[in-house]
Amino acid sequence: MTIQEHALEAQQWEQGLVILGGRDPGKDKEKRSRTSTHKVRTGCITCKKRRVKCDEGKPSCRNCTRSHRQCGGYTALRPNGPALVCWNSKTRPTRASPSSPAALQVRLDPDTLGIQDDQGVRYFREFITLAQGSWTNSAFNNELWEVTLPQLAHHSAPLRHAAMAIGALSFWHREAAHESLRAAKRRPDLLAVDRDSHYFHALSHYGKSLRVQREQPSVQDALFLSLLLIFFETLQDNRKTALSHLNHGSCLLLNWISGKDGNQFLNMLGPNPKSVLGSIADIFRRLALQAYSILFSRISDGPSLPNLVTGLKTLESNVETFMLRLGLLTHPTLNFDNIPDVFHSLDEFEEYISALWVTHTNLGQIMKDAMKGQDFLNTPVEGIITDIIDKILRNNQIQEFSTNTSQNMEKIDQASRPLFDRLVMSDKQSPSYIRAIHLRLQLLSFSVQFVNDPAIYLDVDSLATKQTPIYREYLSLCNIAVRAFTEQSKTPAQQLSLQCDMAWHLLVISFFCRDPLTRDEAVWMLRDYPGQDGLWNTRALYHLAERNRTMELRNASEGSFEEQWKRLWRREFLFEDGGDRIVFRFMDKDDTTGEWSKVEEVAEIGYGSLQVKWKRQPITGSGGFLAGELYATSYMAEY
Repeated sequence: MTIQEHALEAQQWEQGLVILGGRDPGKDKEKRSRTSTHKVRTGCITCKKRRVKCDEGKPSCRNCTRSHRQCGGYTALRPNGPALVCWNSKTRPTRASPSSPAALQVRLDPDTLGIQDDQGVRYFREFITLAQGSWTNSAFNNELWEVTLPQLAHHSAPLRHAAMAIGALSFWHREAAHESLRAAKRRPDLLAVDRDSHYFHALSHYGKSLRVQREQPSVQDALFLSLLLIFFETLQDNRKTALSHLNHGSCLLLNWISGKDGNQFLNMLGPNPKSVLGSIADIFRRLALQAYSILFSRISDGPSLPNLVTGLKTLESNVETFMLRLGLLTHPTLNFDNIPDVFHSLDEFEEYISALWVTHTNLGQIMKDAMKGQDFLNTPVEGIITDIIDKILRNNQIQEFSTNTSQNMEKIDQASRPLFDRLVMSDKQSPSYIRAIHLRLQLLSFSVQFVNDPAIYLDVDSLATKQTPIYREYLSLCNIAVRAFTEQSKTPAQQLSLQCDMAWHLLVISFFCRDPLTRDEAVWMLRDYPGQDGLWNTRALYHLAERNRTMELRNASEGSFEEQWKRLWRREFLFEDGGDRIVFRFMDKDDTTGEWSKVEEVAEIGYGSLQVKWKRQPITGSGGFLAGELYATSYMAEY
């Protein structure tokens, strides 16, 4: 498959998703003859009890779905072999044998897997290895990658080909001897060396996954396929197409949780599909938040998720409400008054951090309400903008939210400390050690982003006193997590995670920390950061942090600390062209007039280079906030 054919397939798939999102969920695809396949005895428990033929649909067979029965899931045929995943839509996925090792072993029988060659089996096995990688599972929903997706891909042709495409791409990265995904060279256009054959095999399986899904549409496969294709496109540094898959996958989620046929869509996933849908919704929620700052094209072209925005406007809803519903779908709200004195497991620790993320989603709507009545987005006058920022951050609702969040974080911190201190004394290679580090990082990230106290942003002295110790602890834990991951990583492809967000928080620290040495440490860590976090172009994050450093040196040359800090309030940035182009605004001094005024610079991010050229350009749009240029587009009123 050529590069052009690959792009065409992706475009057709994007169009197909829209069609699929609006099709009648009650219409099942036509049954296919099974005369050419081997007889199997792996039907669901319910069909076995009824003594009827099972079509073995996953996660719930269509027989049970059509007859409104509860699908009992599937059992393993050979309990003495490697562990198989047992799917039960009523519970979270579990392994068949409690004595099996922590890493899931999927029995790759080519006859049952539907793979006709040894190479395909190798690619699928490589996907399993990636799905179980420590970085892929560094945040939440590790069972989605370790258990659910491998099991679904084992039984679904579109998902299986997508999984093999990811595995083949991983082989290409390994044999190309890239030290990291960041150091990867451009994708090959022609088969010049043998190792590039893996790349073209990856494109071939990618195309097959799209064709099979289009020829045999499956609602239950569509969203999982979107996720796998986002992973594939991000793995090959093609964030534009990844944004397209995110756009249309988000539309499917919107249909399922808000559409008039939502219950029918959900029933097709099984009698209790929320645990399945919730896991994938959590990833889409995280990626959609990144898409606020990562534009598919340019600022004038509007947001990266136009179909989602249009769908929300049709429903008279907005992105903030959508994010909240996704969060509630994944992690039901908990009563923080019932937090135990001490957590006894990491699952308990994670449960309350997840609940914090749900409450954090409310902050977006509160901030939006606080901006009403303010000419916030399009005001070009710097003094007025500063006053508006001050009023918003001192808003009573925001202050109340921050106080509650801070109290809940303190309770979680106290309850988790004994467990955390015990686990970090264990083996550094153990999953519990790595997970404890990442959960602690997740808890600290709320403070890193001022969620617990936005008003601290107004006082540079308080910011320096209170935030610097938090930033230092975050950098220390981040160093440990990266070092442990580097020791375990065997292929550059294992450096990709759609859920990890450490690189973003390193950028936040490099911007807002008032201790120069701590700030510099964050910049250096970004330079050497091995991971690829979601849709972020980590090369772009580093170059932005480095440009901010030189800008701060110039800013510190004049005025009091408070005056310098208020000039830094006016820093803004967005990433255009799928993250490959940085737009950075800041206050700079005119050497001729001696006046400080807002300027705008852009930089194109190439492959591998640690050097970029920043170019100054006229201010985009009206001269207000960069976000205002996005809000100004006609279809962005509710974004």
